[in-house]
Amino acid sequence: MSLINRPNPVPHLQRLYQKPTHVPIYLRRGGDRLILTGFGALVTVGIIGALYGTTKMARGVKN
Repeated sequence: MSLINRPNPVPHLQRLYQKPTHVPIYLRRGGDRLILTGFGALVTVGIIGALYGTTKMARGVKN
């Protein structure tokens, strides 16, 4: 029964999140920065693509 004998990660995570630092809480764990950077890049590419298509449509350019 591995569920019963697992160590409790809550005290470690409480110390991590309650430590007085200037890093935002959503960036305090390891892989969060990578996920947010990738998501930000995808959002940026999507917005640039939408603006590019909108300007082409406004000018009346086809293909």
